[in-house]
Amino acid sequence: MLARTWMPLVSVIAVGLGLLGMWKVHQLSAPGPVITVNGPQAPEEFNPKRLTYEVFGSAGSGGTLVYIDIDGHPHQVKVTTLPWSHTETTTLTVVSGSVSVHVHGGRVGCRMLVDGVVRDEHWTEHPDADVECRVKSA
Repeated sequence: MLARTWMPLVSVIAVGLGLLGMWKVHQLSAPGPVITVNGPQAPEEFNPKRLTYEVFGSAGSGGTLVYIDIDGHPHQVKVTTLPWSHTETTTLTVVSGSVSVHVHGGRVGCRMLVDGVVRDEHWTEHPDADVECRVKSA
């Protein structure tokens, strides 16, 4: 009887030892328990950005200005007197805009400020003056 059962008995013992070894390796490679858990974190405080469009000079007999707001929408304004100014506020992390003006006067300029800092400024002086300012990313 021993002659017929020794081979299956050795096979069962070998498979059992292999399974025990794999279980021990798996147990040793498992990550340890988490000791501390970070609580919920408050988002960073963010200051709103202010984008200011300014147009200055002499309007002469009038003119037209077009500005692109912080949402990307164009607005057209008929200009009779200068200076002209418009401010928008947003909580977006990046802001962009532009202003283009054409007047029938002799001198016109534009300026774009982000949080009070001049980001773009141009001016020109000739009959039927036109100028453009833009902020691509601030």
